[in-house]
Amino acid sequence: MPSREDVWKEFLKTEPTTSELRYIMRKRNDYSDLVAKKILEQGPSINDLLYIIEYVEPLREEAWEKLLEQDPDNDDLIFIIACVEPLREEAWKKLLEQDPSNEDLRRIIRFIEPLREKAWKKLFESGPPNTDLLYIIEYVEPLRAEAGKKLLEQDPSNSDLRVIIKYVEPLRAEAWEKLLEQDPSNGDLRCVIRWVEPLREGVGKKLLEQCPSDINLRYIIEYVEPLREEAQEMLDKIERRLFLLENILKS
Repeated sequence: MPSREDVWKEFLKTEPTTSELRYIMRKRNDYSDLVAKKILEQGPSINDLLYIIEYVEPLREEAWEKLLEQDPDNDDLIFIIACVEPLREEAWKKLLEQDPSNEDLRRIIRFIEPLREKAWKKLFESGPPNTDLLYIIEYVEPLRAEAGKKLLEQDPSNSDLRVIIKYVEPLRAEAWEKLLEQDPSNGDLRCVIRWVEPLREGVGKKLLEQCPSDINLRYIIEYVEPLREEAQEMLDKIERRLFLLENILKS
């Protein structure tokens, strides 16, 4: 039976493609380190190095040093942070040196829990715009209250307030009062009715006071049981009026 080295030499004679070599590394078998050594000898690209770092542990440190020499961009570093736990802290420090964007920090906050607090602190200190805070509120449950509180301090729009009302229960009442102060549209009120059961009756009453359209009445009928009968009567009246109008126009 041929030795590993003999099989490897024969394989190299076939001039394997880069994708084939990377596939071998992904298998993490007896040939992965031979592939990695071959690539390292040939002047690897950044993508080659990322493969070695992820899949070939014995050569990880060597590949990491070579990667640093090639000025990895933030996406490369975030890949290391996400996929290679032993290098996570080093890659995080390097990322901080390269002035990560808010998008970079949001990705780490959402997907890499061990660095969540550090990335959140960095984002918070930068004075995040409302869009960043909305992202955190929607996707990162442990930080919702803190992000919501910050958002309330930054002149939130009606749509911003709707998100707080939907996701941040401790701030729901405060956000609702602020929304009322900002003259909410019927669309705003419909969103609250749909998302927030505890506020449905109060919001439904406000809609009924505003000469509601048929779509507003249908929302009340669907979601607000205590007001269903009243809304149905108003909707029946609208539909009767439209029916009679149509007949008049046809005559």
